[in-house]
Amino acid sequence: MYDIRILTDMEAAFDFYHAYSVALPDGDRATDGYPSSLRLMPVSQGTIDDWFAGDDRITFGAYKGNRLVGIASGSISSERRVGYLSYLCVAPDCRRMGLATALCDALEAALAERPEVEKLEAVFYNPVQLPWYIPNGGGDWHPCLPGVDKSSGLYLFLKNRSWRDFAHQNGYYRRMADYVDQPTVAAARERLLTEGIELTLYDPAKHHGLAELFDNINNPGWKAHVLAHTDLPIVVAVDVNADGLVVGYTGPLSVSGTPGRGNFCGIGVRTEYRGRGIGKPVFCAMCARHRDGGADFMSLYTGEDNPARNIYESAGFRIVRSFADMRKVLKK
Repeated sequence: MYDIRILTDMEAAFDFYHAYSVALPDGDRATDGYPSSLRLMPVSQGTIDDWFAGDDRITFGAYKGNRLVGIASGSISSERRVGYLSYLCVAPDCRRMGLATALCDALEAALAERPEVEKLEAVFYNPVQLPWYIPNGGGDWHPCLPGVDKSSGLYLFLKNRSWRDFAHQNGYYRRMADYVDQPTVAAARERLLTEGIELTLYDPAKHHGLAELFDNINNPGWKAHVLAHTDLPIVVAVDVNADGLVVGYTGPLSVSGTPGRGNFCGIGVRTEYRGRGIGKPVFCAMCARHRDGGADFMSLYTGEDNPARNIYESAGFRIVRSFADMRKVLKK
């Protein structure tokens, strides 16, 4: 007999997560019951508390007697009017008994009861960020899942519950020690210089228009993050004939947070400057700086149909996992 109820024991949640979701860096099973499709990282008790408990979190546990054998957890964004599916896992010896369905039924119903929630999503906007090992990455890991792994059982499970794909994301990975620019990149830089476009690091005393660039490309999320870190290097393309107008960017550059990972927050080019081959040299300049700055690897994700993937792939990045952004519209 199983019992589904609100989960309050975060110590049990910590033990459950590490028993059934955490992968070893070499890809072996952490336990006999490890579900290989998750491949998540170990985290602290404090992180588990933040993920599964709090005013904007709803978490159910499935119990067999006093044993926690399943968890379904979601979070809520009142601003976006979304309830997120954050985590769903059942202990291997208790699967195929309807527990995942019962847990998901309870979670979806609880999220739907919130008046501000109009739809359910599994997507990268979720404030609960599950860090995952990169397959064949030698222990390297990426700080968040950008949706539902398309190779996992969860993907088909949600499809059969009327969740639908609305975008596909590919996770990319590259070791940086052997990064070198392709000959075409140097040629592109030289050509851009003749057109008055210079690649350099952002200097507010010499350059202008960084904030307005994000308005131009309509990305307030990137704007907030980048402008909060202008103390870090930011690779920019500037139009010297327009008094140093920032027309492209990538960054900020740092090797912090995830060990050895070269960070960046997107790449963008002003709409009126697109089609001139600015994006690729900007991205490659970032890669070279990360290599020289001590980054061991870079990982990122982008939409299946995003033209930026051509830039990443030409720089030697390879797809390591593919994800679906999924949504279920509620009928209220």
